[in-house]
Amino acid sequence: MCSAAARGPSCSAAGPCHFIAGRASNASRSWRPGRPAGWPSAGSSSRSSSAFRCWRFWGTPKTTAPTRCGRRSAIRVPTLTCDAVIVGSGAGGGVVAAELSAAGKDVIVLEEGGYYNEADFNQLELAMMRKLYYQGGFAATSDAGVALIAGGCLGGGTVINYTTSFRSPDWLRDEWAQRHGLPAFATDEYTSALDAVYERLGVNVSHSRVSARERVLERGLRQLGWHVGYMPRNVQGCTQDERCGFCGYGCQIGAKQSTLKTYLMDAYRQRARIVVNCTVDRVLIEDGRAVGVRATVRQPEMPAFTLIVRSRAVVAAAGAIATPALLQRSGLRSKAVGSWLRLHPSTAVSGIFDESIRPWEGTLQSVYSDEFTNLDGHHFGPKIESAPLHPALLALVTPWREPDHYSRLMRQLPNLSLTGILLRDSGWGRVTSKDGTSRVDYRLSREDLAHMRKGIEVGVRILEAAGAKEIFTSQSAYVAYRPGQRGGVDAYMNEVDRNGYKPGQMGYVSFHQMGSCRMGNDPATSAIGPDHRAHAVKGLFVADGSAFPSASGVNPMITIMAMAHRASRFIAAVC
Repeated sequence: MCSAAARGPSCSAAGPCHFIAGRASNASRSWRPGRPAGWPSAGSSSRSSSAFRCWRFWGTPKTTAPTRCGRRSAIRVPTLTCDAVIVGSGAGGGVVAAELSAAGKDVIVLEEGGYYNEADFNQLELAMMRKLYYQGGFAATSDAGVALIAGGCLGGGTVINYTTSFRSPDWLRDEWAQRHGLPAFATDEYTSALDAVYERLGVNVSHSRVSARERVLERGLRQLGWHVGYMPRNVQGCTQDERCGFCGYGCQIGAKQSTLKTYLMDAYRQRARIVVNCTVDRVLIEDGRAVGVRATVRQPEMPAFTLIVRSRAVVAAAGAIATPALLQRSGLRSKAVGSWLRLHPSTAVSGIFDESIRPWEGTLQSVYSDEFTNLDGHHFGPKIESAPLHPALLALVTPWREPDHYSRLMRQLPNLSLTGILLRDSGWGRVTSKDGTSRVDYRLSREDLAHMRKGIEVGVRILEAAGAKEIFTSQSAYVAYRPGQRGGVDAYMNEVDRNGYKPGQMGYVSFHQMGSCRMGNDPATSAIGPDHRAHAVKGLFVADGSAFPSASGVNPMITIMAMAHRASRFIAAVC
């Protein structure tokens, strides 16, 4: 293994790695610096393990063999070649990387964020949001009406999500097959893709132990006679359920089966190369065909440098916010690129109880209800879930009246529980590239607002039935409901109506972004075809949530992975 003393003059002793060497470039097959046996292990700091030092200090291999001046040589090369370059390493990119590598393809994965492991996951909200979340956790729509939560590290959203692992519902598969003209989603082939993903992630319900926070939700639902379900989760060997509430900031014991623990590891073992801290600026297109990408690699205490990757296929898997912006920067002018964005806007109703709940503890998510998910006969309506509640999230959903009142609510955190409302939306959303960044414009439809209103009412009734003594929404104007007060829930909802449900009036968060490069047969209304290839460019594929024809209505990770699993066959055929 190399050491700090052996590194070349272009290497940095600080910051996360920018290259994990897996396979020598096509032009230099005879020169291989070697690779460590696996990722840095749990309990070994990613900044101190010998394996990590080797990845970090070797840098990117040249397209020709380095000069023979020993291991002190500076290694800096602007161009790599491969069969397929994948932009993004989350639910979509990770799966494609593994499947193509298993098929014998030479794969390079480019990730804008850094690489972090169990030793880095200190469970401190601000520190982890800055490292693991897209834009440090502070991304939002252009009017700041909806906070956008997405992954921003190697492994993407699979590192920070709540491990909820719903299969694509049958009604969704039928909708995509019939209404959107994509019959493949109703086939055994797609079922097999779902099965393969479930097996690789080890999805189960045995790790769905109900926490005190979730017991409140379950108690209220059962008291009202409404549907109760238990969430399947991609967790293996978790022995610390009481600490699981912090896994949105990375799983310290490695039980969460993110792509970092599964598909990216599979790809790495098949000698895929992975570059982190690497922002892809544009797809290189020649004569109507994608031939690679141009990227910028940034390393702390080092000058940024340009990296060119030449490839037979380019796979955009950077997520529904970054992927359409990348395609637009690359010259794709279709109005379908960036349109039809869906956000699953979510909000919460909070309740204060006499009992101690400690809502930051316990399983991330385990209980849900689909009692009201089909209000219109087309499967639009609120899904009821819960989530761990930490000070930062409470601050986000707590309305401000004045300092003493806000402080009182924050001090009630140990006795507080929330009911989350996740909405399958049908409104209007668009992503555009502006000055190299993504701008998100979004508004809820009239139907969305009506369904959200129903979700708020349902949340209030659940918390009342569970025994809350004070209930409040996430609206900007604080209005509390105390069970037993005159007029009951109906009178309270009249006050909530006056405060409004539009962004800015109600606090919204999006944990799921979808549909901004949607799949379809008509280039006028879709960005990619049934084979995941961009309508306008040969060799360019999309394999992330932006490919969804419509909002999934359930946590989308498994659907993204199954689509990526299927897409890999088409990508492999051209590279």
